[in-house]
Amino acid sequence: MITVNCNDVLPIQHELLVFVSDQIGAIPTLKHHEFVLSPIENDDEIDKKQVTASIKEYLDSIGEVNNFGVIADSDTILIKSINGKKINKVIQPVQSLRSCCGF
Repeated sequence: MITVNCNDVLPIQHELLVFVSDQIGAIPTLKHHEFVLSPIENDDEIDKKQVTASIKEYLDSIGEVNNFGVIADSDTILIKSINGKKINKVIQPVQSLRSCCGF
């Protein structure tokens, strides 16, 4: 189980959760300032490096990758503003992000 702290990126928390959970194949649980990713199978583990890379990919798609650091510590990943910037509104990604069901 991996917890992603979204305090500095709350307006994009939901879109980020959908993007990351789709990319790594995990079960997401939304909380107030964070989300939790759980493996689909009980004996599986979630790769923190893959989660970190997916978060950075999403931040890059909305043009914010240079403004936020993604820090992994134990089972927690923190998305932290580098220069004090906070995202104040939902930013539409450059590319269309969709959940796919094979169609």
